[in-house]
Amino acid sequence: MKKIFFALCLFFAFSSVQAQTVDDVINHFIEANGGLEKLSSITSLQIESEMNLEQMGTTVSIKSFKEKNKLFRMQSSSPMSEGESFTVVTDTAGYTFVPAMNSPMGSTEASLTKFTEEEFKAANYQKDCEGFFAPLVNYKAKGYTATLDGTEKVNGVECDKVILKLNTGQEMTYYISKANAQVRRLSVAAPIALDMMGMSAMRRGFGGGGERRRPDGEGKNGERRRGNSERKIDIDYEKYKLFNGIPFPTRQTLQLGMMQLQLDNLSIKINEPINKRWYLVQ
Repeated sequence: MKKIFFALCLFFAFSSVQAQTVDDVINHFIEANGGLEKLSSITSLQIESEMNLEQMGTTVSIKSFKEKNKLFRMQSSSPMSEGESFTVVTDTAGYTFVPAMNSPMGSTEASLTKFTEEEFKAANYQKDCEGFFAPLVNYKAKGYTATLDGTEKVNGVECDKVILKLNTGQEMTYYISKANAQVRRLSVAAPIALDMMGMSAMRRGFGGGGERRRPDGEGKNGERRRGNSERKIDIDYEKYKLFNGIPFPTRQTLQLGMMQLQLDNLSIKINEPINKRWYLVQ
């Protein structure tokens, strides 16, 4: 009887050690990516990137600027115009600008669009500077919720699957490597994925990038059909390098139909002053 009792104690003790919570995974991620103190001390991020569009035989230059709770701006060149498009979100409003464009599919005039109140609230997470995957850091204080949804392999790497729900209802699913706690993949709704790849202004300038072209409804055989805004897209991250002692991915890829978008982060500056001109809607 004593042996059975001892065996049961060992079993439950082992089970409790093995049991992993979502906070265990997120805390491991935070520690492996610089630690909470270092990530929380980031007040600004400036990232210069380049997107290779092999199908079009060109590249797009992208610059992003973040100042904690004050500014998000993404500026990008375009293969179809001479000017640059941009998205800017401050603590009061958000705007997108798309220059006049000429392409085989048609021409558009330059346009400046102000965010609706709903769009502005949905974009506020982009002003968060606490590392490259800032929503995971101090997520409870931000009013977010997180759930651990088992494990899954991403390109052969075993990952913990963390579903993060923002206080606006947006969902982000992070695949975090069990080996080194790096984010290997992020699965988000199509509009968010395009925003993260530097296509925010282009997407909004062309009527939301298509997410409203196919409304929810009945598909074939009566099955429920989801609108494009609900369609999830995966962004994969690799080639991590240290910047100020914090690992950042320097390559991210997204498969968009037959086209693969590859974004390479060439320069990452942390806690350097942000030029005030990036606040301006121009």
